[in-house]
Amino acid sequence: MQTTSKNSLTAKSGFKAEEIFRTDSDIKLRLEKYFGKGIKSLDKVHGKKYDTRIVFEDGTISNIQNKKIENLGGRGDSFDRRCIQNTFHHPDIISNLELLTLSRPTKTTTSMTEDEKRAFVKLCNDNLDDIKQYVEKTLIGEEGEKNEYWCIMKTDKTFSSMELYMIKSEVLMGFVEKTLNIDIKMKSNGTCLHLSPNIALQRKGGGKTDSKPDDIQAKLKCTQDILDLCERIL
Repeated sequence: MQTTSKNSLTAKSGFKAEEIFRTDSDIKLRLEKYFGKGIKSLDKVHGKKYDTRIVFEDGTISNIQNKKIENLGGRGDSFDRRCIQNTFHHPDIISNLELLTLSRPTKTTTSMTEDEKRAFVKLCNDNLDDIKQYVEKTLIGEEGEKNEYWCIMKTDKTFSSMELYMIKSEVLMGFVEKTLNIDIKMKSNGTCLHLSPNIALQRKGGGKTDSKPDDIQAKLKCTQDILDLCERIL
């Protein structure tokens, strides 16, 4: 019998959270109060940097990135995955990221030495504009697919309790930019590139059935600092 992977369960839970966001009548009322106008529809979207398109009764539109969390802190929750060639512009940052995250002698260790890690951190700090463009296109999106708001749903596995927080994407981006702090754990099992206390890059990985396990995955660690920037609507 085929077992369901942890990644698959996490994805299904995220899809369920998005469905609740789009269909719950109380959430719709709270959103109307937050935006100050009536909502005509909440539409599911594929292939963009937002999950829901809100169409208001006045004809205007807002693009929402939905994110479900169960706890603050921890290892974070995935908000982007892509081929390593579509991460940074600087070729040396890409090659170092490949060495750190993908070229592994074992499943849990990296081929990158401590000296190479320190040099990689310096390379990133010397090219912060490249780091910022990566954060912006993964957190907010590129032209034609940008989100305008993030909605963070804090709940449990069964959705028995729920808190809903809204934040403008530009505010979240500004917070991340101010807290950029390039870091790599020096131990051999330090296989992630930390861009800030809240964002880390790692190999997607997963089970044998996972497609493109060598994609680079970005994770957002939602902390109280981020929730304090949000407006709680539920």
